[in-house]
Amino acid sequence: MGASFLKVNDQQSGTLLVRATGGIGAALESKLDAPLHTVNGDDIDLTNPTEVDDALQKFSTAFDTVILSWLHPASFIAKPLHELTEDEWDVASEYSMRAAFIVLQRVYARLNDGGRVIIVLPTTAATGVAELVPLCSAVEAIRVMAKAVARRWGARSITVNTIEVDLATFIVGDGDRANVPSVPVLGVPALAESSVVLDVVGLISLLRSESSSGLTGALLVADRGTVMQP
Repeated sequence: MGASFLKVNDQQSGTLLVRATGGIGAALESKLDAPLHTVNGDDIDLTNPTEVDDALQKFSTAFDTVILSWLHPASFIAKPLHELTEDEWDVASEYSMRAAFIVLQRVYARLNDGGRVIIVLPTTAATGVAELVPLCSAVEAIRVMAKAVARRWGARSITVNTIEVDLATFIVGDGDRANVPSVPVLGVPALAESSVVLDVVGLISLLRSESSSGLTGALLVADRGTVMQP
């Protein structure tokens, strides 16, 4: 993809992608460079350290890149905040936070020094969505978690960055958007229609390259200039 990819240590390394069955994670899987190792977060309990460890044990390589693109499916069910039960809140919001925490915790020992961690999220927290409060809360919490992890893991020259995309792209990739919840935006996209998935592939390529070794704790947005977060 035109980038000079990072070479870390002398051992065989690969890219780990933690994704959902569909959506942007599945779309990325078909477009990212090999060797690619995939964990489907819909098939295991990502909040269970043992299950995550068992999934990682299947791969004999260390990782030079870890891409996390998974949120609990319940997060995308629109419902007013005052109608949510405690259990519904836990599943729709806090489960995703715990999953991100456990995945990051368990991959740490498998990451090469100088490795890259990239978290892909939707932009919903930037605008707020009245009936997707659990999702907005989870996204913002994970983004802040990534910044804190970036500060700590910098001692090993591991970078941790976040890429955010519009909600429709996160849920369906480049697929049919007919049933995606509507989200208020600050305006129409500044750029013409294009594949956001391919934009994310390009940003991942950038973040994996040696030229991005000084970039960590950052938020990059691929939404064709809609939200324009600072």
